[in-house]
Amino acid sequence: MGRNRKKKVAVVQCTGGCRRAGDIPDPERYGDCRQAVLEHPEGILPCRWGCIGLGSCVQACRLDAIYISRSGSAETDWSRCVGCGLCVKACPRGLIRITAPEYPIYPACVSEDEGAQTRKYCDQGCIACGMCVKNCPAEAIRIENNRAVIDEEKCIACGMCAVKCPRGAIRDHDGIFTVREERVVK
Repeated sequence: MGRNRKKKVAVVQCTGGCRRAGDIPDPERYGDCRQAVLEHPEGILPCRWGCIGLGSCVQACRLDAIYISRSGSAETDWSRCVGCGLCVKACPRGLIRITAPEYPIYPACVSEDEGAQTRKYCDQGCIACGMCVKNCPAEAIRIENNRAVIDEEKCIACGMCAVKCPRGAIRDHDGIFTVREERVVK
């Protein structure tokens, strides 16, 4: 690796807020995420956009940098992550993306459902209310396909979007503006 190469890290764009008692996938029944998607294209959770939580990304990571949190969704340990992209390739839903640590604020929901539908199935999903857009001093956020999208080139990482989001759908890596979940499963 060259010296001019900037560090990259993975972010998971789902908080796992759609899980309720009985909605947690059973690994013995479904195997891993890819198998679950192949066998059940309609989905196995109420939110068809969210993290399945069966650990395909965890298995792909060679550095133990990704894990399943208490909420049942994948989470990244940025101190271990090198941004290799193996987890990105392993996620059948395309929920993981690579970014630079300089952009610690990110939308943690990719649902394109209308706000009422998202609210019905997820307690942390983006409902496209626009509070983040209204409170961003850098005009770095827009609502697209019923979800918040942040332009990292414009973002100044002030955290106002995360603070003002009524659903917790915008996260920050450092946990300054939002609370991170504890690691429970490797």
